[in-house]
Amino acid sequence: MKLGTKIIGDFGAMIPLWEGEIVTIDSTYGSALEEAKIKWDDNSHTWLLLSDINSPPTANGSSIGYYTEEAYYE
Repeated sequence: MKLGTKIIGDFGAMIPLWEGEIVTIDSTYGSALEEAKIKWDDNSHTWLLLSDINSPPTANGSSIGYYTEEAYYE
């Protein structure tokens, strides 16, 4: 992933999707712990491990999580 990648936050039914983009990538602690700062459309931000973006659905089929725009709409 790179700066400017569009991110979708899906928190389940009845909660609107969050839309944002990667504005910073921090690899201070090595590639296994790379973090991305996501700036959301409401100007808030969240730090996420890159490995948490596009994580597969859980065993019960839940798609709650964070996705690149391309992966979410696939």
